[in-house]
Amino acid sequence: MSLNPNPPVPTPLPHASTPRALIVARALAVLGGLGWFLWLGGGAVLPPTRIDWMMREDWAAHIFGWLFFRNADWQLPLGAAPNHFFPYGTSVALTDGNPWAAVLLKPFSALLPADFQYTGPWLGLCYALMGYFGARLVETVSPRAVPVALGGTLLALSPVMAARFSHPTLCAHWLLVALLWLHLRDTPDARTATRSLGLAALFNAIAAGTHPYWVAMLVPLTLALGVRLVWSRKLGLGRVAGACVGIIGLDVLLFAAFGYFGGQGLGAEGFGEFSSDLATLVNPLGWSRLLPDLPAGPRQGEGFGYLGAGALLLCVLAVMSVLLRPREARTVDWRRVLPAAFVVLLMGVYALSSRVTWLGQPVADLGALYAPLAKATNAFRASGRFVWPLHYLLVVGAVLTVVRLWRAVPAVAMAALTVALAVQAYDGREDKSALFKPVHFQRLQSPEWAALQGPYQHLALFPPHAQWVCRYDEPLVNALAYQAYRLKLTFNSGYASRTPQALEADCHARLPRDGLDAATAYVVLPEHLRPFLDAGARCGVVEGLPVCVVAGNTDAFAQGLLRQPLR
Repeated sequence: MSLNPNPPVPTPLPHASTPRALIVARALAVLGGLGWFLWLGGGAVLPPTRIDWMMREDWAAHIFGWLFFRNADWQLPLGAAPNHFFPYGTSVALTDGNPWAAVLLKPFSALLPADFQYTGPWLGLCYALMGYFGARLVETVSPRAVPVALGGTLLALSPVMAARFSHPTLCAHWLLVALLWLHLRDTPDARTATRSLGLAALFNAIAAGTHPYWVAMLVPLTLALGVRLVWSRKLGLGRVAGACVGIIGLDVLLFAAFGYFGGQGLGAEGFGEFSSDLATLVNPLGWSRLLPDLPAGPRQGEGFGYLGAGALLLCVLAVMSVLLRPREARTVDWRRVLPAAFVVLLMGVYALSSRVTWLGQPVADLGALYAPLAKATNAFRASGRFVWPLHYLLVVGAVLTVVRLWRAVPAVAMAALTVALAVQAYDGREDKSALFKPVHFQRLQSPEWAALQGPYQHLALFPPHAQWVCRYDEPLVNALAYQAYRLKLTFNSGYASRTPQALEADCHARLPRDGLDAATAYVVLPEHLRPFLDAGARCGVVEGLPVCVVAGNTDAFAQGLLRQPLR
């Protein structure tokens, strides 16, 4: 194969691997990705019945978005959880969960164990698919199995994916590699080109139900793919334009279906700070054994783009290969990658944000340029994430350049990939993985809580606790949220990427705004207990926590509060 968009009929290369060998090579790349995930601590999170590891920070938001959605009735938007952050509600999407996974698993909820999470398997799947599509990319320039397996595995060892474990839906980096594969694979006829657009639509649909940032990256790459297909005269402009409009329409429809347009505001502060530094591609930020850390801004971890020592070495070898083999380099039609490279560079510029920095120090102010785009930049405030397409284009480019230019001397390409893979694996600091951080989740143990089921519909922490909005006691919130989930009650506190605006006023109230509710059991902070007692509530201690209900309640739970009364 060549990179020419109109290749001649290829002549078989000597020692080309059989189709079966290439399938084995893809499988080895998949296993290489999974093996790296296990090395980074994935073994502890893969079992879906293990949920304790998720009871921390963003992971807690994801797991409770899913768990409360399991208990909720079906409604629009898909993934809605009106029983979480009650009475305002939230959704899997607004807790940065994985809407596709949640919606597909909910029909089987009755068959699943109560303690069930999909996040660990999802992370493992991301690594497997990274290896697979990395292997498919190498196949575009090499018919040999060994480079396919090595190159696919190298892509799966990307530091930027491991650095995103704290945001699991942002670990779908394979979507970027898959789009690059569509750009670089051969499209000999209109049928293949149409299939490429169909696959782009599929990847966009997956992205739209995973995280909005993926759509923001995949749509430009999809438009660039359309340009490439028109440029190569495989499809007409009208057909490609119609397909691209349809893909964008599908993304918007799925956004609406999953509730990303929920009316709670998509914007937030941080644009200009959650950025990439000009040195991000070579700055390990603690992830390297071989290269020193460089200065960066306090919030520029969002723009982490370190290539890895092995990938950097391969980039050097790729440049040397072009210089050493100019005749082979001239046979490559580099135009095939130009549309993708153009939009990737634009995204790389956006990653720098309005406040461009070098080693953490401002060197340019582009505020006037971005001022008219405030709504878009506030929605995609973590602009640094847009360095990821550039990251992968560089690694893919290095792999394919070395393999393609040394195709007639495969031992050189295999040696280069082997050394690069070994250096990349040694360079990676597995101890930096968030999967190794201990999480201590303390479940509530008292059998008295079970008496809530039946007479009560709601468990409430008063005042409500919401991360980034008001006071937030994470262990207490997680323990009560889990108890509410197990008893199929609503709960009013938690962690979400977008919280109801009215919740902030509730955080500072002396009593619930509509008065005490007979169907609600209130866990009351000690400093707020007196207003409840003055309002005539019946209060007592359950497992060390002050709990109040309406004085007129005579159920078993209310009677149990008299064993340790509060007056």
